[in-house]
Amino acid sequence: MNVPFSMYSSKFKTSQFGYNFMLRVCSTIISENENQEYLSIYITLLRGEFDPILLYPFTYNIYLCLCDQSKQKKHIVSIIKPDANLLSFVHPTSEKNDEVGIIKFCPLNFLKNVENNYLKDGVFFIRIFMDFMNTGSSPFT
Repeated sequence: MNVPFSMYSSKFKTSQFGYNFMLRVCSTIISENENQEYLSIYITLLRGEFDPILLYPFTYNIYLCLCDQSKQKKHIVSIIKPDANLLSFVHPTSEKNDEVGIIKFCPLNFLKNVENNYLKDGVFFIRIFMDFMNTGSSPFT
């Protein structure tokens, strides 16, 4: 991860008849002066075959988790709270809506630090939880 990167997930569904999404993770340099590079995570709502029976705009909190791959489970968790006024969460009229995400999810040097357990053998894991029950609490604790 010494060069800029951008990776997309496969399309995934919230359930058999649910919403369709796609995830993108990438490196982001915030400022040339700072020279600080971050892991950024974006999510995109996609058009799906069951959209006519789903509720829009999508209003459920989205929890994003960078998994600690040790027994300590010191996961890094952030929440995207959908804004009903954002076009990113309305019913998709094209293949996909605009992505929305967290630009400064975590510093890349923190992710790459061997003392941390987020990157093992060049692999890191992102988990996603959609809070359809509106519990307001992270499932990653």
